[in-house]
Amino acid sequence: MSNEPDDPRSELDPLGWELESPDEQSSNLPMRRAVEVVAWASNGNPSHQPRNPATSMLVASVLLAVLGLVGIGIGVGSIFFNQDPPPPEVVVVSGPQVVSAAPSQSPLVPAPLAAAPSQRPLSGGAAGSNQPVVPQEFDDPVVAVARAVIPSVVLIEVGARPELDIPELAPEIPEQEPIRGQGSGIIYDASGLILTNAHVLGESETVRVQFADGTRAEGVVIGTSPAIDVGLVRVDTHLTLTPAVFADRSTVEVGQLAVAVGSPFGLQQSVTSGIVSAVGRAIRERAGDSAFVEMIQTDAPINPGNSGGALANRFGQVIGMNTLIQTDGSSGNIGLGFAIPSDIALNIVRRILSGESTDLGYLGVFGTDPEIGHPGALVVEVEPDTPAERAGLAAGDLIVVIDNEAVSTFTELAAKVQFRVPGTEVELEIVRDDEHITLTAVIGARPFVEESEDG
Repeated sequence: MSNEPDDPRSELDPLGWELESPDEQSSNLPMRRAVEVVAWASNGNPSHQPRNPATSMLVASVLLAVLGLVGIGIGVGSIFFNQDPPPPEVVVVSGPQVVSAAPSQSPLVPAPLAAAPSQRPLSGGAAGSNQPVVPQEFDDPVVAVARAVIPSVVLIEVGARPELDIPELAPEIPEQEPIRGQGSGIIYDASGLILTNAHVLGESETVRVQFADGTRAEGVVIGTSPAIDVGLVRVDTHLTLTPAVFADRSTVEVGQLAVAVGSPFGLQQSVTSGIVSAVGRAIRERAGDSAFVEMIQTDAPINPGNSGGALANRFGQVIGMNTLIQTDGSSGNIGLGFAIPSDIALNIVRRILSGESTDLGYLGVFGTDPEIGHPGALVVEVEPDTPAERAGLAAGDLIVVIDNEAVSTFTELAAKVQFRVPGTEVELEIVRDDEHITLTAVIGARPFVEESEDG
C-alpha cells in the first residue's frame, strides 16, 4: 500500500481509514449511517456504554427529593430551637426587718441578697420584635448589701453646734461648744433606739444624729457600758426608721464577705468591703476598766468615725459593730479592724433597757497560756474569798471549757467570764493531774483593777 502524496488513489476518509482503491473502498466500508462518538477508550478495555437518559432523570429526581426533605427538616427544627428561653427565676429579698438573736440562738439564714436582673433586647433589636432577650447580670453582692444596710446606719456628732436658720442673727448667738467627736450608729428598733460605741458618746448626755436621707435629730444618751464599749441613744422623730437585721456570731465564718458601713472622718454612708479575717479574737481596747471582748477581725477598711457602724454579712445582716483598729502608729487603716459581735452588743443593750447591771463578770484567778500540752487557761493563782476559790479552783488547774464553750487561751477565758452577768452560774471543765473534773462557779462582779488581766 502506498502512502505517497502523489498517489491519486491514496486518501484518508473522515474516520481515519486509509483506502487503497475505489474498489476496495466500496467493498470494505459498511453501509453509511450516522455515527455518534460517546467516549474514547484505550485498547484492551471495553468501551463504556452510554447512560440511559431515563436513569439519569430518575437519579436527579431522587437527589432533589432528598435535598427537599432535608431543607424542610432544618426549617421545622429552627422553629423549636430559636424560641426564646424562659426568663430565669429570681428571688427578691425584702428590706430589713426587726430581728435580733440571743447568744444561744441563731436566726434563720435567708438567701443572699441579690437584685432582680432587668431584661433588654439585643443591640439593634426593635421593640416588640422577636429578637432574643438577654438578662443582665445580678448586681455585685456588695451593692445589694449596701442597699439593705445603709438606711439603718446613722452619723452621730457629739458636742455639735446648733444649726442657724437666720444667718443675720449669728453674732447675737453665743458660740457653742465645737464638735468634739464623730462616729456612727446602728438603728436598733423603729422606736428610735440607736446602738453605738460608748467611746463615741464619751460623757455626753445629748448628741445629734443624722440619718441616711440627711435628716437630723437630737438624741439622748440613755445608757452605756464603757468596759465593753457599748452605748444606747434614743431619738424622738416622726421619721419611719429602718431597723437593722442582726445575726448571731455563731453564723460568722472566717473568709466570708464582710461589708462595713459608717462615717469615717465624717464622710457619711461610706461603704467598704473585705472578709472576716478571724473570729473570737479576745481584744481589750484599753487598760484599766476595759474588758476583753471576743471580737470579729476584718480587713474591710475601718477608720476613725467608723466606730459604732455596721459590719454586715452577704445577707445584709449586721454581724458586728465596728469598734477599733490596730495600726502601726498612724491613724489610718492597715487591714486590722475589729467589731464587737452583734449578740454581745445586743446583750448589753437589753441589760441597759431592763435596768440590769452592766458590771463585768469576775472569777478571781490570775493565769497564763500553757506552753505545752492542751490548749486552755492555766491557773497560776487563785485569790481568796472569790468565786474561783469557792468553786474549788486551785493553782495548776487548766480550764478548758466554760458552759460548753471551749477555752483556748487565758484571755479568751477572761472575755467569756467578763461578758457574763454577775450572779450567773457557770460550769467549768478543768484538767487536774491529767483528770477531767467539772466544777460549778457563781460569777461575781469585777472590782476595778488597774492594769490587770484578771479573769
